[in-house]
Amino acid sequence: KAPQKPQDPNTVRIETELVQIDVVVTDKQGKLVNDLKREEFQLLEDGKPQTISHFSIGTATRQANWLKTTPVAANKTAPVPSGAVPPLVDTGRYLVLAVDDIHLKPGNLMLTKQTLTKFIDQQLGVNDQVALVTTSGQVGMFQQFTDNREALRRAVNRLSVATRSVTNNFDVPRITPYQAELIDNGDMDALELPVQELMAKLNMDRRQAVAESQARARAILQENRYLTMSTLSTIENIVKDLRELPGRKVLVLLSDGFLLGGQREGVFFDLRRITDAATRAGVVIYSIDARGLVAVPDSMDASSPGFFGTGRLAGVRLSIENSSIQAERDGMYALAEDTGGKAIFNNNDLNLGLQQIMNDTESYYLLAFEPLVSYRDGRFRKLEVRVTRPGLKVRTRKGYFAPAEKDKTKPPEKLAAEAKSAANKQIVSGLASLFQRREVPIETAVMFLNEPPRGVQTDIVAHIETYTIRFKPIGDRQTAKLELVGVVYRENGKEETNFLETLSMNLKPSSHEIALKNGITYTKRLQLKPGFYQLRMVARDDGGAQLGTASNWFEVPDLDKKQLTLSSIFFPMSGQMEETAANPDRKMEPTGPKIEPQIPVRPPIVYRRFKSGSSFDFMVFAYNAKANDKGATDLAIQTQV
Repeated sequence: KAPQKPQDPNTVRIETELVQIDVVVTDKQGKLVNDLKREEFQLLEDGKPQTISHFSIGTATRQANWLKTTPVAANKTAPVPSGAVPPLVDTGRYLVLAVDDIHLKPGNLMLTKQTLTKFIDQQLGVNDQVALVTTSGQVGMFQQFTDNREALRRAVNRLSVATRSVTNNFDVPRITPYQAELIDNGDMDALELPVQELMAKLNMDRRQAVAESQARARAILQENRYLTMSTLSTIENIVKDLRELPGRKVLVLLSDGFLLGGQREGVFFDLRRITDAATRAGVVIYSIDARGLVAVPDSMDASSPGFFGTGRLAGVRLSIENSSIQAERDGMYALAEDTGGKAIFNNNDLNLGLQQIMNDTESYYLLAFEPLVSYRDGRFRKLEVRVTRPGLKVRTRKGYFAPAEKDKTKPPEKLAAEAKSAANKQIVSGLASLFQRREVPIETAVMFLNEPPRGVQTDIVAHIETYTIRFKPIGDRQTAKLELVGVVYRENGKEETNFLETLSMNLKPSSHEIALKNGITYTKRLQLKPGFYQLRMVARDDGGAQLGTASNWFEVPDLDKKQLTLSSIFFPMSGQMEETAANPDRKMEPTGPKIEPQIPVRPPIVYRRFKSGSSFDFMVFAYNAKANDKGATDLAIQTQV
């Protein structure tokens, strides 16, 4: 056999079963310890020592060296052309701010919005990338990873209460979700409270009051389980979505707490699913109780509408309410503890809690190992990390699920149906992704221009790299199909419009070579009302079942307000790009886009990047400029590069 080339130690075959976990080590005072060596760590799976095959240290400004698969072009015959790959930009931490709007009370949500606004303005690191999501999963109610503080402020302002509850302080009888769980479990004291209230306020006989209280408790319990399932499922989906994003990610959950009930034991939702997803995605969860320090439950105030009972009944109510506070924190504590994070409770200064999280994520260790025994039974494998240096505390993930063997023998028609369903799910997932997918590199730019009498026109220009697209040779042609899906959302998260097009490429060898080097440019013209919008776009390679995503926030001005307004920046173009800009609604030729040699590799209209020492022209239009009595205007423009 020919001698094999040595394998890059930072590259692992995709078939290799590899487990990577990030570890935080602190001393007795809670300060981070960042001078440990590989030999000072011990890693165990189900109590059995494992060999640490990879060791790296990461900081807030420099990610640890996470192992990844080889980034080769999908088109085996075409190497990645020099200069085609966009330059990598060093980023800081990836922070997901998850607001549990399902369980936050209105007052606490307002406090959370104030806290997050202050965090964005004063505490966010220079290179940190932040995403904002809600557990209610409202369409459009999230902000993808960005360091744009204005976009983040707008996202925070869009937050609103999504609590759906069948109980409130005015109910008769008043039964809290935790009390409903106790009643369902046969707690007679918890049941006696609503029974006595119904008998006293509505003159019910005891038998009827018992039946009414139990029915009410079951309804509350059912809704509470649904709300908890919604919160946990959303968190799991967020964590899973982050798996394709390299490096360590931090998810901060801000909530008033929620009841697990049978969730942790896996009766309704197994929390180990989130632990497993976090282990595979490199996500650590921190929890903050938005209620701060809870001294006396609201319902124990004699002036509250739901207050009922004195003497022994008041004692029972107080005991249940106090136990409820801790029970509502159990889920938040478990999520943080099991993923290597920290739960922050009893702190009225939420910004101080966020600062603790920022400080706690300043440094970490990355350990990787290949299990000595490759289990394929689908069971949960417990992980434990120890350090030999005394007096230190280690926080890391609690484990992961081993893969399970699957039957791959399926009929062709079922495989075809599954492939179609998978493609649709992949596109939906791409539109909802918190970060930019790069399997098919795509960049977009959105520009507006006033064209009387049609008014303000919005042009969407996308540039798609083709070196990762899997072309299929047919005769002397190279063929491929690219699906383009775009959705424009209003600022409130509602969909404004969408478009779907399929680009069928049927290229001669010369055109194929140019396409691999220069990529292709797609333009779509829309007419939108004045407002603030977000574009999300997906390009999916049908042959390789891979996709790329891009997103842009943009504003369409209202020129009717007669305020001085500047158009977008336009760059002179040549060849087909100039023709495309002039005729954005023209249809692609059946044989695929016509690609001319003079198209620049990275069109400035999209990327805004230029070689040092080169020159370029640009053009802008000013609208609603005030004129003097002679009809002349006096405008000045400042250009900064």
